[in-house]
Amino acid sequence: MPLLVLALLVAAPPGTIAPLRRSCAKGDTRSCAELARRLRAGDGVPRDLREALSVEQGGCEAGEPALCVEAGRAVLRGEGVKPDAARAQQLFGRACNARSTAACLDLALMFQNGTGVAQDPARAVPLYDKACSGGDPYACSLLGDARWQGIGTAKDPRSAERSFRRACELELFSGCTKLADLLRLRGEPGADALYRKACAADETDACTILDLAKGCEGRDGCRDLADLCSDYLAGYGVLAEPRLALEACEKACSGGAGEACDNLADMYEEGEGVALDRKQAASLRRKACELGDRDACDARE
Repeated sequence: MPLLVLALLVAAPPGTIAPLRRSCAKGDTRSCAELARRLRAGDGVPRDLREALSVEQGGCEAGEPALCVEAGRAVLRGEGVKPDAARAQQLFGRACNARSTAACLDLALMFQNGTGVAQDPARAVPLYDKACSGGDPYACSLLGDARWQGIGTAKDPRSAERSFRRACELELFSGCTKLADLLRLRGEPGADALYRKACAADETDACTILDLAKGCEGRDGCRDLADLCSDYLAGYGVLAEPRLALEACEKACSGGAGEACDNLADMYEEGEGVALDRKQAASLRRKACELGDRDACDARE
């Protein structure tokens, strides 16, 4: 029995959680999980994040990967203790090795974003792969992004397609949108059916893509197209692909959305998705400013 859990048992006051304390101290990790939940939420007992973390870490030591994950997240956020990224990495790593897809994904995100550790996308990719293989749709989508953009791994559009397809099969509908984007880029059939599937699941960008031919009018009327333009440039919920951004950016800009004109100016200035043309970029920046886009006005000053 972990000494920490034993100490909790000895110190436990009588009350509704006393049976949970006793069971947890005997190694019943389900009781540990419920005890930690109640302590963290203040459910029937005074809220105590430090004690909740102690219980989670004791349950982790007793062999429950889910409690390693909860403890790792709490330590990373600094709940009940000072933030400790190194300890969080240990907890996530232990749970990932025990086949917790959530732990593999959390650890991957630490490396991807440089959260408390040196940023290292190359270490994130195999963790995404492991979590995706275990059935985590978000890991599959992030793996597809990495393979599409060549971040932390070689660019591999066919592998990216497989990752997005798996995310879509697991009902992450932004994965369906990204898969459709890939098919549309290659001129292959099936894109519209995937967009409709994603749209039916309330993926706004997929719905906007299906209506792309209609264009828009006015800043408010062009909001969805302007958002789609931005999302394609950022890879947010859609494929990170300037070539697919172009039509949405042009139509939203023509309709009166200044932010789309500013994004289009960036594309021409950097030669992303279009031929580099700084004169056209300056013209679009001026139009964006005239339409009230503050960023464009600041860029011109």
